[in-house]
Amino acid sequence: MDNTNLPSITIAPKNLTPIAVIKNLGAFIKIKEFDKIGHLTIPICNKHAVLSGIDKEIDPFTKEEIAKYTAVHLKNLSFEEIEIAFQNERFGLYPKKTIHYNFFSIDYFVEIITKYKVWKQSQMTIHNIPLNQSLLPLDSNSTTEENKKQIRREFITMIFNELKQTKKDYINDAHSLYEDFIQLDLINATKQEKNAVYNIMLRDTIKETNEQLNKPIKSTLRKQLNLFLESLDSKDKNILVINKCKAYLVCKSIASHQTVEDILKKLHLEK
Repeated sequence: MDNTNLPSITIAPKNLTPIAVIKNLGAFIKIKEFDKIGHLTIPICNKHAVLSGIDKEIDPFTKEEIAKYTAVHLKNLSFEEIEIAFQNERFGLYPKKTIHYNFFSIDYFVEIITKYKVWKQSQMTIHNIPLNQSLLPLDSNSTTEENKKQIRREFITMIFNELKQTKKDYINDAHSLYEDFIQLDLINATKQEKNAVYNIMLRDTIKETNEQLNKPIKSTLRKQLNLFLESLDSKDKNILVINKCKAYLVCKSIASHQTVEDILKKLHLEK
């Protein structure tokens, strides 16, 4: 396989624990700041493949797909986080291991990254880490206004298409669009309606957490989930549940439009 050493791209200490990395996300360079990312992503995958007993080399087509997925859908993660995502898989920190069948596929890559996102969100809640890392790109010197608009168009289009295809009520990542939708009067829910949505999401979150607790899981994760359940009993509203509510209201607004062009026009993002 190719060299598995990850090029030096960090600006924060490399010996940080996963939780320390999450607490210091602002200290790491985001993937969106790199023009080319394949040569940085693939070594992480190769390293994981070797350590996980995959003896088949990742084929060029899969490498291309991984690079494309990372560039388009993981803009606001850092390469350190991708490293942690696969380290967590090897260390058994997720509820269930993903079977690789001795083949490092794009599906395998996406599933582990998805598990990391869920794990990251739960850890930020458990450890009271502020959710100030937006899933949409922030302002940067290397990102022009038109590039930012294009990224937002792609993100909203992805949400729109996924809602249509999956028939889901909401997509978690959509919560980062909430303030824009409120500002442009694309969400007009009353306080009573918002409270009703919160109560529904709270019940769903409690149910989902209990379902995880009923599965065979490691004692460390069980302890974390129990602590998370206790936090849901607080009088203060939970930020994780709040973000689910925001995602639901945003997606409800998006789904009410016939075409993605209709919603982009209202957001002043038309080409």
